[in-house]
Amino acid sequence: MVGIDLIGRIDAMEVGEQSLAFWGLGQVGVAIKGPTGVLYVDPYLTDSDGEGGSLPRTYPPPLAPAEATNASATLLTHVHIDHTDPDTVLPLSEASPDARFVAPFTSSDTLVEAGLDGARIVVPEVGEPVEVAGSRVTAVPSSHTELEHDPERGYPYLGYVIEWNGVVVYHAGDTVVYDGLIETLSAWDIDVAFVPINGRDYFRTERGLIGNTDFREAAELTETLEIGLIVPTHYDLIEGNTVDPGHFVSHLYGLNPMRPHKLLRPGELLYFVKDPDV
Repeated sequence: MVGIDLIGRIDAMEVGEQSLAFWGLGQVGVAIKGPTGVLYVDPYLTDSDGEGGSLPRTYPPPLAPAEATNASATLLTHVHIDHTDPDTVLPLSEASPDARFVAPFTSSDTLVEAGLDGARIVVPEVGEPVEVAGSRVTAVPSSHTELEHDPERGYPYLGYVIEWNGVVVYHAGDTVVYDGLIETLSAWDIDVAFVPINGRDYFRTERGLIGNTDFREAAELTETLEIGLIVPTHYDLIEGNTVDPGHFVSHLYGLNPMRPHKLLRPGELLYFVKDPDV
């Protein structure tokens, strides 16, 4: 019922000029509404005890996959289950039968094997924009934690730059800062960015938890790129792989007390209006 209420709020939202609406979905997931549709990015909406491949959650998902009846498209960044979850994607695809799925080749392979019609999947070329529900989406490589590349099939980890309704959004998926990332992203004036802050260390790596930027790196990246509004991600959902987001806020404040930021809770709305003077 909570999820149905959330879908109703998304459907009822009217998006004005130079604006986008965002709803947190947990982990790195977000729903984005523009004037021409709704994009879901890395929705992980399975609620389980960790059996059958799913991960144990510290809180329930804000909606069930079958309740997502308004998806114009879904962007998936990589094949890890908290980013490409067949138990989320397949019911979502049935609830939104016209939705397309933009994903790297590894996610595409997994979803086709799980039963998703491959004709609904777009595997983007890095740096080549694609039109998605009226938005312009450009895939950029992510490094989780190594920058991997298959010469025949491309990058297995992606981030996305979404240009929509006059607003530029960067969703990193999972990544660390690698040589070339700042140069690549400098091609855009980023208004809103979603960047992980859970970091990485020896002990989590030994447990099979692949790491990301930590709170310091995410804050430094924010200032280096002069991102308009930063939304930290990947810090509270999976047991044993959490971090206090207050550390990020404090570090960012030390770098620039005027830098806007938002801790976006699951189901919470962030309505972003671009400053006309920017």
